[in-house]
Amino acid sequence: MEQKKLTYENLLNQNAELTKEIARLKQEIQSLRGKNTALDEKEEWYKLLDKETTEGVFLTENGYVIEANVTGCEMFGVPYDERVGFRTTDAFDEESKKIMIEKVKSKYTGFYKVTARKVDGTTFPAEIYGRNYWYKGREVRLAIVRDITERIKAEELIHDRDVKFKTLFENAADGIILGNETGHITDVNDSFCRLIGYDKEEIVGKFITELFTEESLKRKPFRFDLISKIESIINERELKAKDGSIIPIEMNTTLVEGKLYLAIIRNMTERKKVEKALIEKNRELLIAKKKAEESDQLKSEFLANMSHEIRTPMNGILGFARMLKEDDTDEDQRRLYLDIIENSSNQLMHIIDDILEISILETKQVKVFTKPVNLNNLFLELFTIYDRQAKQNKTPLYVKYGLDDESSVIITDEIKIRKIISILIDNAIRYTNKGYIELGYKQDGDFIEIYVKDTGIGISKDKQEIIFERFSQEEKRLSREYGGLGLGLSIAKENVELMGGKIFVMSEKGKGATFSFTVPYNPVNKIRQESGGEKNSADNKVILIAEDEEVNYMFLETVIRRTYKNVDILHARNGEEAVEICKNNNNLDLVLMDIKMPKMNGLDAARIIKEMSPDLKIIAQTAYTTFEDKQKAKLAGCDGFIEKPIDVEKLSQIIDGTLFNVISES
Repeated sequence: MEQKKLTYENLLNQNAELTKEIARLKQEIQSLRGKNTALDEKEEWYKLLDKETTEGVFLTENGYVIEANVTGCEMFGVPYDERVGFRTTDAFDEESKKIMIEKVKSKYTGFYKVTARKVDGTTFPAEIYGRNYWYKGREVRLAIVRDITERIKAEELIHDRDVKFKTLFENAADGIILGNETGHITDVNDSFCRLIGYDKEEIVGKFITELFTEESLKRKPFRFDLISKIESIINERELKAKDGSIIPIEMNTTLVEGKLYLAIIRNMTERKKVEKALIEKNRELLIAKKKAEESDQLKSEFLANMSHEIRTPMNGILGFARMLKEDDTDEDQRRLYLDIIENSSNQLMHIIDDILEISILETKQVKVFTKPVNLNNLFLELFTIYDRQAKQNKTPLYVKYGLDDESSVIITDEIKIRKIISILIDNAIRYTNKGYIELGYKQDGDFIEIYVKDTGIGISKDKQEIIFERFSQEEKRLSREYGGLGLGLSIAKENVELMGGKIFVMSEKGKGATFSFTVPYNPVNKIRQESGGEKNSADNKVILIAEDEEVNYMFLETVIRRTYKNVDILHARNGEEAVEICKNNNNLDLVLMDIKMPKMNGLDAARIIKEMSPDLKIIAQTAYTTFEDKQKAKLAGCDGFIEKPIDVEKLSQIIDGTLFNVISES
């Protein structure tokens, strides 16, 4: 419609100028007449009005043409010589005649449309500007006629285009935004309204940037200056919906008619989901591919490692077996060779056992066989087995019980627990060159958590999951430096899960590791009956045993737990640890202090503890039994004294007295 308006205005301006020209000619003709010149009025009219004008100009009187220009004559197919006297109504169809007669009678000044007819009978659409006009002293009708055939075609074309555009605009599946050169929205379609959740009235007039997230605008700012230089600009952005949700979209912006911006908005939500799913699937495939490659590599390394592990003991067996055959082998050498053969055979048997067990576990046919198991006794057995080996490695083994003897009897698979703990202790000894190893357990709700803690080489964070996979070790060099097939932790994991538990590790590279696993806590005696003949209750009492020898500590802990129920026992392995524990625990009730300990002896530790906690009771334990030794202990702040080897009855008497504020001395 704006294009039409511009056309009408142009026509008005042209006709206004033509009217001015006619008036000027009239004045000039009158002036010439006043001078009695021989100028022919009709010839002058013709020359002055036919200056390449595209409109037909007619002067009519009483329905007949009294003057016309060449263009007008050609327009209707009338020879110029026959223009005068031509009846005007003959130049229009019946409906147009009525319109024309009405306009003439009413002396209408302005534009109106008619259907014009040529002399040959053909018609064409025309637009007439009519008005009354004084000519040669009488009132005549001036008609300026324009053939608007091309304009009608253009209007129809524009109309058809508008209809098509409107149809596409309103029915497009994608959202469409129209905006002006200032960036303000002039129109949107229904699809865009549905996408963003606003009504059209709420959107029209907004600045385009109000619809997008700040992050989206920072990433891709609007550049209207670039759109005029490029056919279209496609960007991915994020819309802010009315409900606050963020909608990922693809925006294709282009310049239309030189001043309007058209943006097609496509919802990318589903595509983004598909892309994300594809990325995730691709990631999973890459991981699977990597795992497959790693598995293949691990199997190759395992076979090479297994070959090495088997050949090493076989070399010892075969090599020293041959040497036994030599005649010059003396008895001492013979015993040494037999020991080597025996150890190599045990090593080979251990390798074969691991291979057989992992093979059996792969079949998923392994059963769990349960029976009552005393965890305290089991831990004592394992300690006895591994204590010598740990000491030879200069990494002493400590044991910490979590329950008294009665509560530690549970229904479980002893063989599997023994196997798992053995694997963990073997690894701890293998990878720990200094410090200590601690074996312990505690009750955690419906589970028993068993752990092996060491101060060895540790495991990096990124390798703490793969070490439980078959044939895996943290680093390839470990198999060469420390030996092993990399099956132990995999076997442990399979057995733990068979019993309904979980296995996990806490470690830091170079700072040791703690391997823990859980098994269901199914005590034999679910309801503990307190017998009337028990010792005084030590519920919630806390006793610190300061003892560097693990066997001595285990003996004291066992005696105390068998005698008292629900007592909490802490362990210090030297005087410094004893002081630190007392410093950080205000709820201690008793300290059993070994006099001879590393780093700080028991007497020095007792003095410091008494300065911090004068009321805390300290019982000295020592193999030195002289009167002078006892006096030194008293001077150091000890409240009692017990001799080694410790008498169980006497220890109970001293603890009874101390816990109830009655000190018994030997």
